[in-house]
Amino acid sequence: AFKELPLIDGKLAVSKDFFTINKKKRWITNTKSRNLANFLRSKYDCLLTTSKTINYDNPLLNCRIEGLEKKSPALIVLDRFFNIKKNSAVLKVKNRKIFILTNVKNTSKEKLFKRKGVKILKIGKINLHPSNLKNVFYEIKKLGFSRILVESGVTFLDQLIKHKLIKNFYLFKTSVNLGTKGLNNFNPL
Repeated sequence: AFKELPLIDGKLAVSKDFFTINKKKRWITNTKSRNLANFLRSKYDCLLTTSKTINYDNPLLNCRIEGLEKKSPALIVLDRFFNIKKNSAVLKVKNRKIFILTNVKNTSKEKLFKRKGVKILKIGKINLHPSNLKNVFYEIKKLGFSRILVESGVTFLDQLIKHKLIKNFYLFKTSVNLGTKGLNNFNPL
């Protein structure tokens, strides 16, 4: 049977000198760009990120535009080794569907997350091999999601682009050089 992938788009914010993290401030981009990113999220039925992104940036990854708060898409976190921090900001967003896709069993962490309403799914291999990446997206499609926005670190997005899995890519680039205040998170998963 022919498997069809869902629509997969990607989004990344970078400084003028191509850093994705500002060590001194929470955000790289300005308010206008962040509002556009929030609006963009409202157009998807789920966001995909990695536990590395969650643990490093502690983002909310929701719609924070007045009137669109209820349009916050479901959140799927790729977490190969179940490393997501228990106190992550995304877990505090009310009335949101959150799924963690993992390779490992961690009974105590699973119980804690399930009490918070998070669904844990154990799937085959989660790594950067193209067939395994495709399988992740087939699993996401089985959950009922067909429009996915990937917001993650450079390496994971790079692999998705390299394997031609991204249809549209949104790059938010600021006019500011970060220099020594800049950092890139190159950890893939």
